[in-house]
Amino acid sequence: MSKNRLSVIIPCYNSAKFIRKTINSVFGQTYKDYEILVIDDGSTDETRNILGSYLPNIKILTHPNNSNLGVGASMNLGVRESKGDLIAFLDHDDLWYPSKLSEQVKIFDKYPDVGLVYTNVPVIDENDNKLFEIYTNTFCELNKPEELLLKCYIMTVSSAMVRRTLFEEIGLFRADIQSADHDMWLRMIERTRFFYLPKCLASHRKHPSQLTSGRKIWEDEFVTLREACKRYPYGLNLKRKRLAVLYYHLAEYDSRHNDYFRSLKNYFLAGMLDPFRAVDFILNKIKVL
Repeated sequence: MSKNRLSVIIPCYNSAKFIRKTINSVFGQTYKDYEILVIDDGSTDETRNILGSYLPNIKILTHPNNSNLGVGASMNLGVRESKGDLIAFLDHDDLWYPSKLSEQVKIFDKYPDVGLVYTNVPVIDENDNKLFEIYTNTFCELNKPEELLLKCYIMTVSSAMVRRTLFEEIGLFRADIQSADHDMWLRMIERTRFFYLPKCLASHRKHPSQLTSGRKIWEDEFVTLREACKRYPYGLNLKRKRLAVLYYHLAEYDSRHNDYFRSLKNYFLAGMLDPFRAVDFILNKIKVL
C-alpha cells in the first residue's frame, strides 16, 4: 500500500442517469486507500436521493443554500474539504477502469518531481459503447507549457491525478470561467512535471443530455490566454497562434448558429493571425472536395 492517502472528488449536477455507474467505478478500484467526496451542485432531479444511498461510504457536500455555482466552485469545495496527499477528479457521468488509481499512484511514488499524472481516455456514448480514443499511439507528454497552451490536450479532468501541494502553491480553480481546467493545467505545468500513461484507464462520456458550454467557453479561453501570458514567457508568436485557434472556434460556433456576419469576421481574424495555418487548412479542405 502506498503511503499516499487519496481523495476522489466528483462534482455533479442533475446526474441521476449516470451517477451510480460513476461512483461504482470508484468502488471497483484495485486501490482502496481513498475517500470519496461528491459535491451536489444544486441538483433538482433524483441525484441527492441516489447519493444518499451510498452513505456513509461517501461524503456529500453542497454549496450554501444548495446553490448551483458551477464545476469550478464545486471542485474547489472538494479540494478544500479533502484530506488526501493526492487528488483525483471524476466527472459525474464518466467512468474509471479498475486499475486507474493504483497505476497513477505508482507513478507518484516512483517520481517525486511529477505533479500531475493523466491517462489515455476512450470516449463512450450513453450506452458505454466506445467511440474513439482521445490520444493516438504516437502521443507523448513533452512537458512544454507552450504545447498545452496551444492545443489544450488534457480534455477531461477524469483522467488526471494531482499532488495536493500544487494547489497549495498555485491556488484553486477559477470559478468565474468555463475554461477553468485548461487554466489550472497551465498553471501547474508552468511549475511541475506532467506524466502521461498511455493506457486507457478512464472513459469520457458523450451523450445528448450533456450540458454544453456554448460560445462562452471559447470567450473564456481569451481570459485564460491573457492571464497565462502575464505569468509565463510564452512569446508573441505563440500568443498569435492561440488567438487564431480561438477565433476559428468562435467562427465555427457562429456559423453553426447562423450568425454568418460574426462568423466571417472571426474567420478573417483567425486567418490574419496565423495565415500559414489558414492556407494549409484551406488547401486540405480543397483536397477533400
